[in-house]
Amino acid sequence: MTASERVEAAFQRLAEQPGFRERPDQRQLALLMSDCIESSRRGMFEAPTGLGKSLASLIPAFANAIHSGKRTVIATYTNVLAEQYWRNDMPLAAGLFEEQEAVKRTFLIGKQRYACLAQLETERQVFQSFADSAELGTEAEFRQWAGTQRTRDLLKMWPQVVVPPVCQTRNCPHYNACYYYKARREAEKAHIIITNHSVVIQDALLRQASDGEQTLLGDYDFLILDEAHDFLQAAQNGLEVEITEAKLDQTLGLAQRLFEVAFPAAKRDERGEAFTMAWVIFGSKWKRGTAAMRQVVPGDAEAAFLRIAPEELKDHPALKTRMRPDLATMSHTLAKGLANLIDTFLVEVRLQRDHGDNADLVRSYSLYLSEAARGLRALFDEGDPSAEVTYGDGGEMRPARLRRDLVDLAGVLRPLVWNKKPWVALSATLAIDGTFDWFVRSSGADSPDFSDILPSPFDFAHQAALYVPPLGKLLDPSEARKTQREEEYWYLLSLEISEIIRACEGRTLVLFPSRREMEEVHRRLPDLGDLKVLIQRGQGAAATGAKFKKEISSSLFALRSFWTGFDAPGETCFCVALTRVPFEPPTDPVAMTRMAWMQRQGLDPFLNHTLPQAKMMMRQGTGRLIRRVDDQGIIALLDPRLRTKSYGEQIFENLPAGMRSFDDIVEAVAHLATR
Repeated sequence: MTASERVEAAFQRLAEQPGFRERPDQRQLALLMSDCIESSRRGMFEAPTGLGKSLASLIPAFANAIHSGKRTVIATYTNVLAEQYWRNDMPLAAGLFEEQEAVKRTFLIGKQRYACLAQLETERQVFQSFADSAELGTEAEFRQWAGTQRTRDLLKMWPQVVVPPVCQTRNCPHYNACYYYKARREAEKAHIIITNHSVVIQDALLRQASDGEQTLLGDYDFLILDEAHDFLQAAQNGLEVEITEAKLDQTLGLAQRLFEVAFPAAKRDERGEAFTMAWVIFGSKWKRGTAAMRQVVPGDAEAAFLRIAPEELKDHPALKTRMRPDLATMSHTLAKGLANLIDTFLVEVRLQRDHGDNADLVRSYSLYLSEAARGLRALFDEGDPSAEVTYGDGGEMRPARLRRDLVDLAGVLRPLVWNKKPWVALSATLAIDGTFDWFVRSSGADSPDFSDILPSPFDFAHQAALYVPPLGKLLDPSEARKTQREEEYWYLLSLEISEIIRACEGRTLVLFPSRREMEEVHRRLPDLGDLKVLIQRGQGAAATGAKFKKEISSSLFALRSFWTGFDAPGETCFCVALTRVPFEPPTDPVAMTRMAWMQRQGLDPFLNHTLPQAKMMMRQGTGRLIRRVDDQGIIALLDPRLRTKSYGEQIFENLPAGMRSFDDIVEAVAHLATR
């Protein structure tokens, strides 16, 4: 039996299950993906919400594991979707195969998302029931368990029990049972690995740095990137280099731990006094370096550009005035000096002949410090990327930081990820203007061997309506900023949103592109009586989202993490309102550098990057509304520029077709009441 035949047989069994609704496009997607896995070819597919892409990914992964032993990694952007794959969809997919026991599968996310058994042990009375019941020991599982204990104080204790950046590894008495290292070991031999984009990037970097000697995911055969529209953001985060005062303090603390575990060997070698002196010198100079961060980072609102590649971009008019060669020299000297301090201290550590039982700990701490030194040098490293920027910023309300960001992700991802393993890129909103061209160009992925844009299973003409306020009711946000009328803009927007919330009897998810705008509008909201409005704070986004779904008449003001991946089916979310088109901030150092770089290539930055990216985000944001076949609701677009700018029509064309448009929210609600 071929892998494709096994896929067909699995869908036959699925069709026999009670309550299953057959979706021909789901089966088609699964067969296409199975062909990609079996033939080691590349694929790119848009699979709209409701089609069932999780099962369409898992079923061919099982079929090919059974047929030929191929190992497939399935990675999502959000841990929420990864958990859904593992807990909800994996057992269902496994049950469709008689040979399921032969297919090893596991779940692996970032180290900082697991609880530490040693930390839990210190509070045995508080956490014993969690340690006894946890399967994976992840943050999501911890929060779910804490919620059942009926005390919010437990939720606040997560930072105290999380796996530390550097731990005892094999020296820890809990090593064999450790949630994270157990998942690492299982990932090296599993046929199906559920993980996230961040781990894929970390794995690729580790392979690159070790010439393939070390991995997180083992030698897998095929990569499926779900939520692929967000892979660029994950790559940006994974490839960044950022130095802050807090990170420098953390590095100092870990260096102290290294001194403590390495000292016994130094004492045995009669080097205790010299080693102690080396540590004292390191600590003293490091503290002075940390204090110097404020001197080399500007205290004003604008970031100072310290280094740009390629070099000729420094003369671009938009960047020239932001270049600070004086601060560049100081910050480069600081970063290099701190890196050299680490190198000198590690030489002292290596002079010890035998660290005995502490050898693994010494190795772990030394590796962390080596990585810290590499990051410090990378801030000003004269590598050969197509485009990058190093900058510094800070101020009274923000900690000082030095940061390097890549601008040309395509040039880095092509050799790092796309050319290493065959892959499928999958998302509900991967196409822009009906093609995958923007994703291919921006990500560096080669044109796929197989591709398809599958139709939505939802009837938007009957399930949804579009509301766009008439001109004159709201201000153009960019004009309001230029003319210093932001106060008026926020006030009018708050009135508009309050009208929507009243008309929809709450049940409204309002998506903002910036925290400042969200908080200013929230502060100006008029009294809405019993219609509660929740707001996303700096912490606890998951808990806020859960509360919104539970309290049917509530509304929620939310930011970036709710634009994509958030799932609130049913009557709890009757309206999704987008306050404005989410263009990237024009003063952002990465955006400014990209603009200059693209112009040097003869490209229009707005048409070739900014607008396509905004279209993608608009598709994602509006996609929060209809999540099930019986959902109904309104998409409210509150940016006047959609009516006045030429790009407005292009954005509308990328939204679901067939929706009737209204300029009165009450009429829009009444229209759906008759459907």
